[in-house]
Amino acid sequence: MPDPLVEHPPGVDPVVSSGTPARPTTKRSQVKLMLAELIDGQLSAGEAIQSERNLVRELGVSRVTVRQAISDLVAEGRLERVHGKGTYVTGPRVDSRLHLTSFSREMRARGLEPGTRVLDAGKMAAPPQVAHALRIATGDPVVRVERLRTADGTPMAHELGYYPCAYFPDLLDKDLGSLYDIFASDYAVIATSGEQTVHAGAADSNHARILGVPKRAPLLVQDRVTWSGERAIEYATSWYRGDRYRIHMAVTPHGAREG
Repeated sequence: MPDPLVEHPPGVDPVVSSGTPARPTTKRSQVKLMLAELIDGQLSAGEAIQSERNLVRELGVSRVTVRQAISDLVAEGRLERVHGKGTYVTGPRVDSRLHLTSFSREMRARGLEPGTRVLDAGKMAAPPQVAHALRIATGDPVVRVERLRTADGTPMAHELGYYPCAYFPDLLDKDLGSLYDIFASDYAVIATSGEQTVHAGAADSNHARILGVPKRAPLLVQDRVTWSGERAIEYATSWYRGDRYRIHMAVTPHGAREG
C-alpha cells in the first residue's frame, strides 16, 4: 500500500536533506503525481487505471481528491474517461509542424501507422465558398471526399476536402487513402505550397461520433488551400482531436518557420 499522503500548510515548501524540493504538498497534487508515475512506468496506452473507489481505499484520501487529480490528467491528455466503462491511459500526442505534407507521411515519420476510412465521396457543384477557395466558378464540378484519419488505429482527424474535377478526372475510381500520392502518381500533380489557418473548436454531435470523443470536446480546426504551381488543387477542413494533436512552430523576428 502506498505511503500515507501528507498535506503541508499553505505556503510551506518543505525540502529534503539534500536541499531538493520535496514532492508536491497538496493531496490532490500528490495523487496526480502518483497516477502520472503509474502511467509512465506501468501502464500502456489503452489500459484502464483503478476505479475511483479502489484509489480512495488504497490512498486514504477523499473521492473528491481522487476525482480532481484524475480530471487534471484528463485535461492534460494523459487519461481519457469512457462513460460507463472507466478511465484509460491515452496514447501520445502527435506534434505537427507547419509544413506541407500528407497525413500518412507525417504519421509514418513519427513511427505511427496511418489509416484512412472513406466516410463519403461523390461529385457535386461547387458552392460559393468552395469555388472561391479553389479559384473556380460557382457550380463547377468538384469531388467531395470525407475521411476519418487514424494513427495506430486511434481516430485522429475528421477531414472534408474538395477537389476540382477538371484537374482530377475519374478521381472517384481511385484509392482515396493518400490523395497527395495519387495526385503525383496518376495525374502528375505535385502539391507545392499551401495556405492554412488553425483555430480552436468544439466537437458537435457528428464530430464526437466520428472521432470517438465527448460532445464539446476540444478540437483543432484547420482550413487549408493547397496549390500546385498557380493552380488551387484542394480546399479542405480537418478537425483534429485536441487531446491527440498539437501544432509546433519555431518563431523568429520575421515570423514562424518550421521547427
